[in-house]
Amino acid sequence: MKIFRFVVMALAGAVSLFSCGKHHDGDVTISDQQFRAGDFVQAGDTLNSKNGSNGRSIKGTLQSGKTYYLCSLYADATINSGDTVVVQSGVSVLVVGPATGAGAIGTQDHAPGIIVNGTFLCLGTKDKPNWFTVADASLKSNPANDPQSPSTDPAFKGYWGGIQGGAGGGDIVIKWTHLEYTGGLAPLNGPKPGSKRYGVFIQNPAASLVVEDSWLYGCANDMLRPAGGKYAIFRNTFEKIGLTAGECVNVKSGSVGDIGYNLVVGGTGNAFKAANAGGLSPQASMVCYNNTVITTGYRQAKAGEGGSIDFEQAGRGLAYNNLLVNCAYGLGIRGGGGSVPIADTANIRYGNTYNYGDLAEFTTQFLPVGFITVQQATDINGGNATTPGANPPKFVNYPLPAAAGINFSAADYVGSFNFRLASGSPALGKGFTGFSPAAAVRKDAVFGVTEITPPGKDIGAFQSDGSGNQH
Repeated sequence: MKIFRFVVMALAGAVSLFSCGKHHDGDVTISDQQFRAGDFVQAGDTLNSKNGSNGRSIKGTLQSGKTYYLCSLYADATINSGDTVVVQSGVSVLVVGPATGAGAIGTQDHAPGIIVNGTFLCLGTKDKPNWFTVADASLKSNPANDPQSPSTDPAFKGYWGGIQGGAGGGDIVIKWTHLEYTGGLAPLNGPKPGSKRYGVFIQNPAASLVVEDSWLYGCANDMLRPAGGKYAIFRNTFEKIGLTAGECVNVKSGSVGDIGYNLVVGGTGNAFKAANAGGLSPQASMVCYNNTVITTGYRQAKAGEGGSIDFEQAGRGLAYNNLLVNCAYGLGIRGGGGSVPIADTANIRYGNTYNYGDLAEFTTQFLPVGFITVQQATDINGGNATTPGANPPKFVNYPLPAAAGINFSAADYVGSFNFRLASGSPALGKGFTGFSPAAAVRKDAVFGVTEITPPGKDIGAFQSDGSGNQH
C-alpha cells in the first residue's frame, strides 16, 4: 500500500495563482453515464465567487475529469436548502489566491469552504478519485522532509475551510476522495469567529455523513465531526490530523454510526472519540472496529487527553479488533475521577484490542491511571506490565521497534509504508466477529454507504482475505 502525494503539474487552461477569476478549460462534454443532478457547473468556474467577494450559491454537477476552484479572497460557496451538488469522479477542486498580501493562502483571517444547507454528493471512484487540495505545489508538504516539525509542516496550515453542514443541512456523502489541507479559520461573522473549522462537519440529526475509501491529509482541527446525524466512516486513511488539538473522528451527541477499517497515522488527540456533548438526541454512539492506529496522541496540548480510541461524557458503543501501535494511551473508557465526565459504561462493550509499544513510556499507558478501561482476556499486550517491544504485529513494511530517537509527535506520515499484516502476524485470526455494525446509514451506491464491511477475523484495518481497507 503506497500513498502518493498528488502534484498538479499542468492544468488545461493555465491558472494564475495571483487571481481568482473564472478559468474555462474547454466546452462541457456529455457525462459518461455518471450520476448527475441538474446542469453541469461550467468547468473552470471559481465556485465561491460570482459578482464579487460575497461568496456564491452553487448547485448542479461538477463534471467528471474537470477542474474547479475556490479562491482564498472570497467567502464560502454555499449549497442552499433543497439544492444538490454532485461531484462526479475524477474532479479536482483547487484552492487558489494571491501568493502574498491580503488574502494570500494560509495568511487570511478566514478560509473559504463549502457550506452544505442542501445535499453534497462527492462520488469519486478507485480508478478516478476526486481531489480537494491547493493548486500551488510549493505550498504543500514535501514528503522528503518527513518526519518534519508539525510547527512548520504545511499540512497544518488550514488553507481552506472544509465542508460544513448547516443546522438544517442534508446529507454529505464522500467516496474515493482526497481531502487535503483543511481546518482553516471560520469567517469573522461565523458561529465561532476566528476558530479553526473542522474538515467535514454535520450538525443536523436528520442528516447522514458518509466518508469511505478516502484519503484525509492535513487538518488543523478535527477532520470529521458528526455532531448530529447518522454516519458511516469506512476504509479511509487519516494522515497528519490536528496541530495541538483535534481528533480524526469526534462523535458528539445526536450521532450514531460505524467507524471501521480505517488507518490512522499521527493523529493529535484520539483517532476516534465518542462524547455525548451537545444536548442532542440520540445519545452519542460509535461502533468502532478493525482500525489500525499508529503513533497517535502526541501533539495534544491538554495533558492526559488523546491517544487512540476514547469513550467519555456518556458516550457509548462498541470497540473491537483495533490495532494500536506506539500510541500515547490505550483504549480509553473515561470518567470516575478528574475533570472528564464518565462514559456510559453500562452500554460499552470492547475487546480483542492489540496494543504494541516500543518503550516503557508507551506500554505503561495501555491502561492509564484515571481511565476505567479493564483489560480483556482477548486483548494482546493488554496490561501495563507488558514488556516493551513484545509481540510486534509484523507489518509487511513498517519496522518495529521504530528507529532510535524518532520524534513521535512528528512521526505522522504514511509514506511508502505498508500496514498490511505479514505472514505469521499475531493479529491474524484474532478478531471477534460476534457483533453487528450499527448500520445506521442506508446502503446505496449514490446516496448512502456503498458497503458496510462486517467485522473481520483479523485484528486491524487490513484483512488477509483482501477485504477491509483498500489503500
